[in-house]
Amino acid sequence: MIQKIYLILKELAGNKFISFIVFSVITISVIITISFLVISSNFNSYIKHNFATSIPPDEILVKQGKSKGFFLFSENSGRPIDEEALKKIKSLKGVEKINPVIAVAVPTSATISFFTFNYRSDLICAGADYKFVEKNLANPEIRQAWKRGDYAKGIPVLVPIALIDSYNNGLAAANDLPEIVPEKIAGLKFKITFGLSSLSYLTGYFEKQAIIAGYTEKINLTGLIIPMKAAQEINAHFGKENRYIFAYIKVKDHKWTESVKKQIQNLKLSAETGTSLSPQIIALQRSVNYFITVMIGLVITLASVAVALCSATAVWDRIEYYRILRILGSTKIFIAFTILLKNALSGFAAFWIGFSVMKKISIYIMNSLSLSIPGFKFQWILQKEHLFAVAIVSISLPVISSLPAIIRMFSSKLDHS
Repeated sequence: MIQKIYLILKELAGNKFISFIVFSVITISVIITISFLVISSNFNSYIKHNFATSIPPDEILVKQGKSKGFFLFSENSGRPIDEEALKKIKSLKGVEKINPVIAVAVPTSATISFFTFNYRSDLICAGADYKFVEKNLANPEIRQAWKRGDYAKGIPVLVPIALIDSYNNGLAAANDLPEIVPEKIAGLKFKITFGLSSLSYLTGYFEKQAIIAGYTEKINLTGLIIPMKAAQEINAHFGKENRYIFAYIKVKDHKWTESVKKQIQNLKLSAETGTSLSPQIIALQRSVNYFITVMIGLVITLASVAVALCSATAVWDRIEYYRILRILGSTKIFIAFTILLKNALSGFAAFWIGFSVMKKISIYIMNSLSLSIPGFKFQWILQKEHLFAVAIVSISLPVISSLPAIIRMFSSKLDHS
């Protein structure tokens, strides 16, 4: 045992120059990688806390005008979003596109069958255009059904994430029921009855097979989304006028957002803009993060090549020493273990030194440098999972990079001089 410890220590002390190169390469790689991660975190923080409010999104949510009256229930419910209102909105200067969500203005209920168990529930349905929800539809067959109005296999239905969250956090949690996984619901079938609910019914109500087409985060509604054409046909079947719950308005550019919003409010409709980032800012953020990811990948690749070359040189410089160890009775596994242990310890030490150096540099920047970017303050932001990943890569990189040299050494008649 003492002899093995001595041989391990001797291996750790061997090839000092090459070991120093490996250590330096990993240390520099750790510093550069952590630098990129800290820069990325500061950039994302700056975007989140400044651009979300300073540059408004290019989408406006239009709702029915606010109700006014002295009583709890009022007949004056505000101006509705009807065909006439949509035409006026489309004609406004600065409006590029409008995506209305139509109400299915009849009592509606759904029946879910599971073996001998049948569950019926009242619900709200709304219709949306194909282009607005295209990316949320699970597969090409469902997309074609939604687009062409072919409901032979059932009416395709999208489930808003708000409805799923309401079920998971409310009904499921309160009644110890299993939660719904949004990504797994596509393809499930059930029946929808139009014109019938637990509260009322209309003459000529009918039942249709429905198939879940996926889920959507674009439409915030605690109800189901069906094709626009299907919703219009259902309203026409029961003699109901088409009325829209809300509409998403896309403006030409950020500069038009406030102008269009005021014009919509002048039409006695409610207009809201969120604090979500605009698509242009999101695209910029993704581009910068992608560039940083590519740079980190490039650093790791170059470090891997450098460490692999150093490992090969170190192993072949000590090939005679390893042959002597074999003659003295050391196994190939033990020899490989000493090499891998040396590289692992070197990687760990390099990670620790690189992390410590980078943290001190960051603290110096925070305390000593006055940055002139408005609203920006440099911070030491490094997520634990990112730090853990850097540590794992720092330790495993020299270990993995040395494996080809070790395998090559074992296949080159190590037992013969």
